[in-house]
Amino acid sequence: MEDSVYLLIQKGDPEQFQRRIFLTQNTYTIGRRGNRYEPDIAFSNPYVSRKHAEIWKQDKHFVISDLHSKHGTEVNDEAVSDDPRILRNGDRIRLAKGVAELVFFSQADELEATKEFTIPLAACADQQTDTDLVIHLERREIRLDNARFHLSGKDMDLLILLYSRANQAVSYEEIMVSVWKERSSVTDRNIPDVGRAEINALVYRLRKKLGRHGKRVTTIPRYGYMWEK
Repeated sequence: MEDSVYLLIQKGDPEQFQRRIFLTQNTYTIGRRGNRYEPDIAFSNPYVSRKHAEIWKQDKHFVISDLHSKHGTEVNDEAVSDDPRILRNGDRIRLAKGVAELVFFSQADELEATKEFTIPLAACADQQTDTDLVIHLERREIRLDNARFHLSGKDMDLLILLYSRANQAVSYEEIMVSVWKERSSVTDRNIPDVGRAEINALVYRLRKKLGRHGKRVTTIPRYGYMWEK
């Protein structure tokens, strides 16, 4: 089914985080928007080329190729050339070394797509199994010890941001932009007016709520935080 094939934006313009783009056309150009040009899938980061990559339908598959972009395209950390590469369910597409990231899903049942993108966490020293904390990113759902675990608001926003970037340091500014979207900015870089103390307080609260799993949220001195798998 056509409507079961889509891209999930995992990184890029903050307002697009977790946006799904259903692939109902035969061809999509990915690139940077400009005053007179708007690609089918558009980002504003200057490291993304105006015409960066292209996805199109070839027989029964969707394929991707790089359009000679300056900073390159990767699928699952492998460079993509102008030769078409078939996209498989769960493939992670990175533009310009990761300034924008999308995940490709292709299956009839959206629930199965969610399962495909669910990553069981590795066991902590005091865990009995390695699957007692599972986070469904698309459904914004957490299951702890096989029971639904409730988080809401900024607690959930922060957890999703860190978990989706597991083992990667996330800067204070990235946290500000992703978690405090409603807050007005005080600089020309559109960074929300959020203090470090406010971020630290949110992290402290999240750690407390996650119990023994709170230790996964580690501090990166003078930079931000990271979720350790």
